[in-house]
Amino acid sequence: MRNILILSLLFTIVNSFAQTNSIPNWDNQLYLGNKITAGKNDWKFSGELQVRLKNSTKSLNYYFVEGVVSYLISKDWEIVPDFRFSIKPDKTEFRPGFGIVYKTMKKNFQFVNQLKWQTDFDTEGNSENAMRYAIFFNYMIHKKYIPNFVAGALYRWSDNDNFLQFVRFGPGLAFVFDVKHVLNINYLLSVKNYDGDWAWAGIPAIQLVININKDYKYVPAKYFNF
Repeated sequence: MRNILILSLLFTIVNSFAQTNSIPNWDNQLYLGNKITAGKNDWKFSGELQVRLKNSTKSLNYYFVEGVVSYLISKDWEIVPDFRFSIKPDKTEFRPGFGIVYKTMKKNFQFVNQLKWQTDFDTEGNSENAMRYAIFFNYMIHKKYIPNFVAGALYRWSDNDNFLQFVRFGPGLAFVFDVKHVLNINYLLSVKNYDGDWAWAGIPAIQLVININKDYKYVPAKYFNF
């Protein structure tokens, strides 16, 4: 029941945007990423290179390198600091972040809650804070296929402005080729705030994950930073 209420709230927010704002456009974007993970006992490490395209995938939005460290406190809780270095056409950004993850597992089902703070610094001297909350549903119907669903929102603030920046949600499927190789394919619907105008986008997200080892004390949460 709690999960249904959370999803209902997110869909209500998105629906209210569609009813009360003039949606300026629809864009087809694309996220392509390659992620390498490793870990042992209570620790998990990952590094990812990701490219994001916009304007019907014709223009570079930005690309980034991101490092994440996960401390597996218990079977339910993780502490997750990370750092992202982003290259954009007009500037470079640095983004440290700190997240807390709560996950529950029942048989083949995993429900993940992610609460994360981040600060974005750029080469022009600007800085902004943001807080995101996201939920992830993962269900292993087969050892080779894991359907999933993600929904989340990000709120941003600075000295000059405070606003809800985006809401994203959508289904996905993980293809487990073997113990070391996983292909994640998701399709996200995104509504983003551009100075009071809300723009929609459809975003296929394709990520190849290479697991160097998986010698963990607890099962890590399955999620991604979108």
